[in-house]
Amino acid sequence: MVENKNYLNIKKVNIKNNLHPWFITGYSDGESSFSIRLRSSPRSRLGIHISIVYSIGAEINSENKKLLKSVKYYFEEKGSISKCGNMYSYEVSSIKKLKIIRKHFENFPLQTTKMFYFQLWCQVMDMIENKDHLKKEGVLKILSIKSVFPKGLSKVVIKSYPDIVPCSKPTIEFCRKEINPYWITGFVQADGTFGLNWTKQKRMVLGYTCQPQFRITQHKRDLILLKRIIKTLGCGNLVKPSISRNEYNISVGNIKDLSEIIIPFFKKYSLYGAKLLDFNDFFKGICIIKKKEHLTIKGLKQLKILAYHMNTYRKWK
Repeated sequence: MVENKNYLNIKKVNIKNNLHPWFITGYSDGESSFSIRLRSSPRSRLGIHISIVYSIGAEINSENKKLLKSVKYYFEEKGSISKCGNMYSYEVSSIKKLKIIRKHFENFPLQTTKMFYFQLWCQVMDMIENKDHLKKEGVLKILSIKSVFPKGLSKVVIKSYPDIVPCSKPTIEFCRKEINPYWITGFVQADGTFGLNWTKQKRMVLGYTCQPQFRITQHKRDLILLKRIIKTLGCGNLVKPSISRNEYNISVGNIKDLSEIIIPFFKKYSLYGAKLLDFNDFFKGICIIKKKEHLTIKGLKQLKILAYHMNTYRKWK
């Protein structure tokens, strides 16, 4: 059994380029991938090449590129940043360099069920280091491990190795206590949203309203984690937005909670990249609403401008 430690207390740690280690873990919990990659290789005796990769992505824009450069700096400038579609991807694939990645997550453990895959990924790393991946027995074991990963095995691999039996996932005892605030910031960097929901409402005197909301979305398998975040923040409701989808939201829409808890929290534990810009606009919107200026035409116009320049509406040069 693997214990998923919490480390709530904010200890003095080595902060590189302003990124706190727990921020790195939170961001990785939401946005990273620990991958086992397979490709055919005529040069290999077994006809298959096996490698492992740590990667983390962000939508393409200048601010997010700065963030990924900071992540790369944190990991001692190991790996590379590339473009893939509308995303930047920071990747590390060398076993020697991946040891730095592994050490970080052993010291500052993942808090989501992604921990399962990290533990299995580490097993494959050890096998590659011991050259077990060059033996048939080792290849079969690695395929057994990869089969339980989200993308599983390709049809081509299954056809070549039809008798692969999925391995058992490690048993992890998840912590139920409060969670480190820097981890929360990193996780929100990946899976959180600050929104000023501009909507038409006939019952309103001016015909429109703006409903601010802070939201974190996650699969139901991490329901315990969402409850821990609510406990740590001291606010938020757990909402299942759709019966057909296996996900839950933490939703905060109360102005008092937003202005007295959420805003001060992210002022203290800073976000980065484009998410920081969204937070700053969100903060401006909350200030307008707190001053009751949203009840005026001028205030509503200001909120509309903010709402339509945030998140996916934001324009980049």
